[in-house]
Amino acid sequence: MRRSFFQRHRAAFERFDGILLQNPVLERGLVLAPVIVASYNYRNSLVLGLSFILITFVTVLLSSFIPRRIPYTVRTILYTLIACGVFAPTAMLMDQLFPGTVLRVGVFLPLLVANSLIVVKSESRFHKQSMGRMILDLFCNTLGFCLAILVVGILRELVGSGSFLGSPVQGMPAAPAVLMPFSGFILVGLLAAGVKRLRFRLENPGAGREEAAGNPD
Repeated sequence: MRRSFFQRHRAAFERFDGILLQNPVLERGLVLAPVIVASYNYRNSLVLGLSFILITFVTVLLSSFIPRRIPYTVRTILYTLIACGVFAPTAMLMDQLFPGTVLRVGVFLPLLVANSLIVVKSESRFHKQSMGRMILDLFCNTLGFCLAILVVGILRELVGSGSFLGSPVQGMPAAPAVLMPFSGFILVGLLAAGVKRLRFRLENPGAGREEAAGNPD
């Protein structure tokens, strides 16, 4: 039933595929470092996710007005310079909303100015679309990153610190090792495998029947 619904409305789903099925982290493996290293609690994840949305969305939108006649290398440098200009007010805003968290995420916040969606995907994907389609696609991709890093951060905080959204969970044992970067690799890998599995099942209507036939029990 889910597969048939997806197939009937596939064109509509593809407009929002950056949120899940083409998630920049879970499907395309982009911007992994902040997710793996710095997202060990929900506050870090929220700051990085919101900053990513603001920096990337504004930068790609403004950079779309740069003339195509300017050489590609120069355009890429200009994209990064625009991102640096957007970074300063974004960091100040995050520091006001979440005091102290900007310092805890460290270098991973300024590194967002050179993320793959700005440096690579601006030219290869976003700037090739109409303005309306670009805005929707860009929003979905940045939102997809934010959701992915939040899921990773909340799960690592829950298991690693025994707390949920900063509040201790009664009776929840803590495993501090989960706060280390290696757990980020494992968790992102598991989530990515789940997304790819979901996409395969949605895009291949006969997959469920073939699996059922191969497993008669």
